[in-house]
Amino acid sequence: MKRTIPLLVTGLFLIILGCTTKKTELVLLGTVHQPISNFNSDSLYNILVKINPDLILFEVDSSFFTPQFTFKKTWDSNENIATVRYMDEFDVDVRPYEFTGRNDHRKKIGSRPTDDLALNLLDSVYRNNGLDSVDEKTYETFLKVNDTLNSFAFLGARAFNNPRTDKVAQTRQRYQYQDLLQVMERYPIFSNTYFIKNKNDSISYLEGYKRASKFWDLRNTTMAKHILHFAKAYRGKRIVVLNGYFHRYYLTALLEPKQQENGFIIKNFEDY
Repeated sequence: MKRTIPLLVTGLFLIILGCTTKKTELVLLGTVHQPISNFNSDSLYNILVKINPDLILFEVDSSFFTPQFTFKKTWDSNENIATVRYMDEFDVDVRPYEFTGRNDHRKKIGSRPTDDLALNLLDSVYRNNGLDSVDEKTYETFLKVNDTLNSFAFLGARAFNNPRTDKVAQTRQRYQYQDLLQVMERYPIFSNTYFIKNKNDSISYLEGYKRASKFWDLRNTTMAKHILHFAKAYRGKRIVVLNGYFHRYYLTALLEPKQQENGFIIKNFEDY
């Protein structure tokens, strides 16, 4: 005679199975670093309260934290003020996930300050009618896309946490790190103008800008790798990843394909 499993036992088994296979929730929360109209530390704090995370990933490296993962110091950014306040009032872990030694690394490879110097030089060449018509159009398009992306910051968190803004950010960053680089490569002034790092070392504006372009990719891929590490370490938990909203499109693109194999789901802050 065929044995049947009681429905009550089956139901309990499914409940237990469901508990053990609960997916990690990952919220890629785009932010604006400094207080502006419609978004400040109170805005961010209220979003954190709504989400109720088990872990907050903070866009700095470990040098900003004590061995006990408290901040070594506080500073006037929306993220720091809101996170410290949340830590004081709720039980939450906070961990860094940024590229280690980001700013020192940029200086070492020469991408800082040559990236800004190269952009300033490009703007000067443009304003003195030194670009051909095609390159002039490329630069003007970059300026328009840049203005559009920055304008979202003044409209509140919903405006810079959605696929439309992510698409604009992707376009803006493509112009900055690919299209403008190609423009610079066509004008000798960028390869013939140098930043003196020290008396024995210098780097051309063009080479410095190339390295900045490569570092943008390296930085985001490193951040995504660290996020995946924490998604595995905090299985079944709710994780908020604080990130300047220019990064959100890149992190989303890298992490979305990893959801199923790593047992997490990407959610928007408005889902809570």
